[in-house]
Amino acid sequence: MSLLQKIQQQRHDLTHRAFDRHIRLGVTGLSGSGKTAFITSLVHQLTQGDEPANLPFFDVVREQRYLGGKLAAQLPDMPRFPLEQNLQYLQQQPPQWPPSTVGSSRLGLQLRYKAAAGLRARLQSHSELALDIIDYPGEWLLDLPLLEMSYRQWCEFSWQLFNREHRTTLAQPFLQQLQDVDLTNDGELYVQQLTDSYKQLLQQYHDLPGAYLNQPGRLLVPGQLAGAPMLQLFPLLPQQAEQNTALVAKLTQHYDSYRKHVIKPFYRRYFAALDRQVILVDCLSALNAGYAATQELQQALRLILQSFNYGPSSLLSRLFKPQISKVLFAASKADHATPEQHKALTLLLQQLLQQPLKHSQYQAATTEAMAIAAIRASDSGFVRVDGLAQPCISGTGLAQQALTYFPGEVPATVPDRALFAAHKFDFIPLRPLPWQDGQALRHVRMDHVLQFLLGDKLR
Repeated sequence: MSLLQKIQQQRHDLTHRAFDRHIRLGVTGLSGSGKTAFITSLVHQLTQGDEPANLPFFDVVREQRYLGGKLAAQLPDMPRFPLEQNLQYLQQQPPQWPPSTVGSSRLGLQLRYKAAAGLRARLQSHSELALDIIDYPGEWLLDLPLLEMSYRQWCEFSWQLFNREHRTTLAQPFLQQLQDVDLTNDGELYVQQLTDSYKQLLQQYHDLPGAYLNQPGRLLVPGQLAGAPMLQLFPLLPQQAEQNTALVAKLTQHYDSYRKHVIKPFYRRYFAALDRQVILVDCLSALNAGYAATQELQQALRLILQSFNYGPSSLLSRLFKPQISKVLFAASKADHATPEQHKALTLLLQQLLQQPLKHSQYQAATTEAMAIAAIRASDSGFVRVDGLAQPCISGTGLAQQALTYFPGEVPATVPDRALFAAHKFDFIPLRPLPWQDGQALRHVRMDHVLQFLLGDKLR
């Protein structure tokens, strides 16, 4: 983007912020939490699915004041979110989930509506609200806690993590390699070989259910940084990181460069100016993975959310120091459990986020928690078992097998180690339900989501 384009964009943003006609929405979630599906559904509901029957709890639609939404012209500073391609995946036979994000992207919407009352309702035929949505790989999100750690602290943190019960076996080969490391050797080839070994370990953790804290995220999804020297980075053993050697000095330099030139610009660009935020959490997959995984998910969420600024919105804050005034905590993939379990799923989410919720509320942000499915993967109903109605869901498994079953109860609190030892949770991954272009995307509570995030701005 040229200097002139940056100035024009900043002026455009300031004008919209001054008149409160612009919302920058951050969709935050770890890898696999459903960010791509959520953004795809949210945009489709606002542009194609805006019928009262589909969004009954979205006031502006129910009151027939919503005139529609359209995609805004794409700004040149970032790739466009692949909305159309994602919808094509949903139309395949059998339907496919859109692929995970591998780079940053952006999508803008112009929402047009009739004001409900007041001077605008009498003098204007319509009002407009600009909505800006940014997507990025969930792996990059996990780098935010590194801003609060030195290289030595990160090494200690990493090996405490790798020694946990669900991680320690995979870490053994890299541990043995580090025990024989030559701390005086900071040669390019030697450092790259060790980095490759660590990257292999990170990839194994990435594929391991319940291993959430995998840093640095750019080793897994490098984006435009592939091959950059600062990505020659791995955590030495804590006792090694304390020594004043050539290898420690080089890795410390790469770590500091990574924080300065990658993490800080990423935070400023995507998060520092957010107005509202959605935190997506896949609680069910964590339950499937067991006690240690659930504990690590809770830790990852706490570390990540410490990086955000929460507080009420005002004219001055919108112009000069934007803060997140509304936060939606959403348990994704709720349709993988039966509807009567959604309350317990919401309570489980609230306990997982107990400290972050207190943090955001203390800073006067408006918060809400709910169980949602941005794109439905199941139908719910009942079957007769011994003459009694048993709740169930029906859908298609990833291997294309038709399934009708009761997936089990969702605990309303984080289970302790004893319960995990006695009970195996098994919430089965499902394909999205069949969908054709021209139809509204089926969902669970996306109308509640839209009302919470946008309802007050569309009055």
